[in-house]
Amino acid sequence: MGNFFHGIFQIFFLIGYILIFIVTIIIIRPFRIHKRRTKSTIALKVSYLLYQISFLTFTYLLLFGNKELENDETPYKSLFNIHFLIFLSATIIPNVGIMIRRTIKRSRIEYNATVTMINLMYFIYLLYLCFSHKWALM
Repeated sequence: MGNFFHGIFQIFFLIGYILIFIVTIIIIRPFRIHKRRTKSTIALKVSYLLYQISFLTFTYLLLFGNKELENDETPYKSLFNIHFLIFLSATIIPNVGIMIRRTIKRSRIEYNATVTMINLMYFIYLLYLCFSHKWALM
């Protein structure tokens, strides 16, 4: 009976994550054509969506993934290790970057390029954690 509720819980989380991603697409409208800053704005929004999908995948694995470790791997002794601190910054920095983009009036292209690079770095890092099975150590 416990496995049944665990499966239902996983399904609800998966539906919630899909809804979060769909709402994100609706809100930021990634392929809307802009008169100024066309390329940088589209790059920013697409990089944010890539970050978002890797972040949601990572948190799903963190919650429901198989946490079996290899014989030579040991979990971290402290909660505040380097992976956790980078994960904490990954929850805040890209989201703040996409939210305050409209308040930046001067040098918007440079801002978009900088935040795009930050989003892509977090995207690559979260993919590394997902595929290297490092999330099971947290």
